[in-house]
Amino acid sequence: MHRSLWFVWAVGLMAALGACGWRWQVERSYRTVALVLDGAEIRTLQGLTGKGLPELLSALNRAGATAVAVAAEQLRDWLLSGWVRLSNGALLSPRRELLEQLRTALQRQFSTALPPPERVDGEWRLPLLNRELPTAPIFVGLDRELADAARQVGLAVVARLPNPPVLTESGVHFWLDEVRSVGAFAIVFDGEEVFGYRTFIPAVANALRNSDWQVGILELVTQKGDRALASQVPEKVLRVHSIGARELVNFTQPELVDRFVRAVRERNIRLCYVRLPFHLKGDPLAVACEYLSTLRGELERNGFSLGVPAPFTPVKMPLWLWLPVSLSITATGIAFLCLFAPLSVRHQWALLSAAFLLGSGLWWLQPLWAMQWAALGIAIVAPVLALWLGMTQTFRNGNRSLRTARGVLTCLGFISACGLLEAAVLFDHRFWLKVSEFVGVKVAQFLPFLLIAGMVMAQWMDTTELPIRDRWLIARTNFRSLWETPVRWGQALLLLSAAALVAYWLMRTGNEPGMGVSAWELKLRHLIEETLGVRPRFKEFLLGHPALVLSFFFLAGTHWEARIGQWLMLPAVIGLASLMNTFSHAHTPLSLSLLRTVHGIWLGVLIGVLLIWAIKRFSASRDRRLQRLAVAERSAPSQTVSSQG
Repeated sequence: MHRSLWFVWAVGLMAALGACGWRWQVERSYRTVALVLDGAEIRTLQGLTGKGLPELLSALNRAGATAVAVAAEQLRDWLLSGWVRLSNGALLSPRRELLEQLRTALQRQFSTALPPPERVDGEWRLPLLNRELPTAPIFVGLDRELADAARQVGLAVVARLPNPPVLTESGVHFWLDEVRSVGAFAIVFDGEEVFGYRTFIPAVANALRNSDWQVGILELVTQKGDRALASQVPEKVLRVHSIGARELVNFTQPELVDRFVRAVRERNIRLCYVRLPFHLKGDPLAVACEYLSTLRGELERNGFSLGVPAPFTPVKMPLWLWLPVSLSITATGIAFLCLFAPLSVRHQWALLSAAFLLGSGLWWLQPLWAMQWAALGIAIVAPVLALWLGMTQTFRNGNRSLRTARGVLTCLGFISACGLLEAAVLFDHRFWLKVSEFVGVKVAQFLPFLLIAGMVMAQWMDTTELPIRDRWLIARTNFRSLWETPVRWGQALLLLSAAALVAYWLMRTGNEPGMGVSAWELKLRHLIEETLGVRPRFKEFLLGHPALVLSFFFLAGTHWEARIGQWLMLPAVIGLASLMNTFSHAHTPLSLSLLRTVHGIWLGVLIGVLLIWAIKRFSASRDRRLQRLAVAERSAPSQTVSSQG
C-alpha cells in the first residue's frame, strides 16, 4: 500500500485512541452496583426465622443488600394466605383495603364493573360476578406491603412485572401505575416473556421513555421480547445477572461471589439479582448476611460502590469520529488487497473513496449496521495482514534474533492497533450494554485461519519476488496438484483429526459457545485470575503467540526451517484472531480488554522465547554429540593401524 494511505491509516488510529480515551472515561463513571433480593425469598426467610419484616430487612440491608424486588401477587395467593376467603360467590376480608385493591385491579385490567365492598357481620364483602374467577390466574398488583417495609429501612425497590395472559391497553396503564405506587427505580420481568410481549411492547417502551425507570435485561437468559424492548429504549437498559434456583444449589458461597464479581467487572452488569443460598447449612439469616457481606466486600475491593445505579451515559459515534476511523479501516482493507493484486496509487485511492462513500451512506441510513460491518471487516483482514507485515521483517538484514524480534514487534503492534480501531468503530452505548453486538464471531475466527492455510499451500510467501501473474499461476498449479493427488489412509486420518480440532475450536468460540468448560479449566482460570487480576485467553498465550514467535524464528532461518515457520502461522493466526475478538466484545470494559491483551502478549512471547531457547539448547547438544561421534570415527582407523603395527 502507498505511503499516503498509511498516513490516512495513522490519522484514523489517532482518532481511535481519542475515542478509546472517551469511552474509558464513560465506563469509569459507571461503577455503582445494586444488590437486589427476591421478594418471595424474603417472605420465605421471614417464615423460617419468625422475624418481622422491618427487623429482617434491616439486617439484610446492613449486610449489603441495596434493593428488594417486589413481585406481582395473585388472588389465589391471598386465598391461600387467608387474607381473603371465598363464601357464597363473594370474597370476605377484615381488611377493606385488600378488597378495594382487588376491585380496582379487576376494573382496570378487564373493565369489570364491581360494587364497592360492603360491611357484613364485622367483615368486608366483595360480591363476584363470576364464581370461577378465584380459580383463574388473576393478578391483583405488586406486593405493596413488602415495598413499603423496604423503603422504611432504606432499601430501594425493583418492580418484577409479569406478562399476564390477558393484557389490555388499560391493563398496561394499571401495571405502570403499580410500578409508580411502589416507588421502583427499575423494572425486571418475571417468567419467559417481558411485560407487553408481543402487542404492547411499543406502548411499554413509550412509557419507559417518559419515566425515570430503568429496565433490567437478563444476560445469558433470553426472555421473549427483551431485545425488541431494549432496542427501543437503549438509554434505559440495566444489565442484570442472576443465578437461577436450580443452578444455585451447585455452587458454594465463594463460587457464587466469584461469579457475580466477574459479571460486574467483565460484562457491565450493574444489577445483581441475588437469590439466597438456602442450600447452605446453618442459620438461614446468618448465612444470607454472610453471603451478602462477602459479596459487598469483594465488589468494593474491585473499585465498585453499592447503591442505585444511574443510567449509562448515552453515547453515539459522532460524524467527526466516524470519518477518520472508517477511512483507517478501509485503508487496512486496501493494504490486505495489495497482498493479492498489484494496485496502483490511483486505484488504491479510488477504492478508498468508493468504500468510504458506501460506508458513509450505510452509516447515514443504519449506523449500527455500518459499525458492525466495519468491525467484521477489520477483524477478518487484520490478523492476515499483521502476519504478513511481521513476516517481511524477517527477510531484512541482520542476525536471526534481531529479525525475529522485529517481526514479532511489528505483527503484535499492528494487530493491537487494529484492535483499538475495532473498539473505536463500535463506539456506541448500545454495544457497550449489548443491546446491539458484534456479529460474525465465528466467521472472524475461521476466515483468517482459512486464508493463511490457503496462502501456505499456494506457496504465496515463497514467491514474493515474482510478478503477481506468475504467483497466481504457481498457486493454481499447487492447488490443482493437491486436488489430483490421491489421498492415503494416513493423510485422511490426519485431515479428519485436523478438522475435528478446528470444529472444537470454533465450538468453543463465540458469544454463546456450543461447548462448556471442564472443571480443571475453570480451576486454572481462577488461579490465573487470582495471580494476574484478569485472565488472558488460552488461545493467545498458550497457543497463538508462542507459535508466532516460533514461526518468525524459523522464517528467519534456512529454506526448510522457513517452511516449518509458514505452517506455524496457522496456530499463530488463531491467537491474532482471538486478540481481535477481545475488542469485539464491546460490553467488556475497555480497560479490562487492554489488560487481558497485554497479559496475553507478554506471557505468549515469554513462552515462545523459552521454546526457542530449548530448541537452541537441544540443537547445540545434538551438534556436540554428532561432533564427538565424528571425532571418534576419525580416530578409530588410526588406532587400528597403530595396533596392527
